[in-house]
Amino acid sequence: MNHLMIDLLTISTPNLNAPLLAIEAVFFEPSTGHLGASFYTTVDIRKNPEMDGDISIRIAFDWMKKDADWRAEVLSAEQDETEALLALDAFVANNTKRLSAPLVIYLKDASLKFDDLRHAFAFVFEDLESPLSGIEHISPRCITSLLDIAYSIGYLPHPRNDRARYTLTDARYQAEQVCEIWQRLTSPHLETL
Repeated sequence: MNHLMIDLLTISTPNLNAPLLAIEAVFFEPSTGHLGASFYTTVDIRKNPEMDGDISIRIAFDWMKKDADWRAEVLSAEQDETEALLALDAFVANNTKRLSAPLVIYLKDASLKFDDLRHAFAFVFEDLESPLSGIEHISPRCITSLLDIAYSIGYLPHPRNDRARYTLTDARYQAEQVCEIWQRLTSPHLETL
């Protein structure tokens, strides 16, 4: 599978290096709707040296408004950002060993999130060779733009499962949406439009 949905939850900050809070990734095949290997981890932001143990008052109030499951997942995170990125890199490397086609990476707000991801990987790996940064042909795609186009032709996504797999991220659900749209816009699914 050469399609990978990545959902990053970052803390909104004015600088480029937005600290990561959670990462979910799932490989999928949009023509069949098959979901493949998946990855998930949360990040303990208290271990982020750039945060210096602090978050803004606005972020703190936003988090207090979240449900108990969301807050519990944030508080129970144990990995630091470097460990999380190394684990994501290993996951991608293990699932793209025999990849001959370009790796298509879908992200919400792809330009911003892909920059966050590249910056984080560059920081973690510096002089080391990263399988993700070493893949020659990566094609980032924006799921937000795809959804906007799909809505304009009458697409309504299926409801998100109440018992979602992960509280902080939505990569699996987003991959399902891409599969639905892909199948609607390709033959033999065109008659469903």
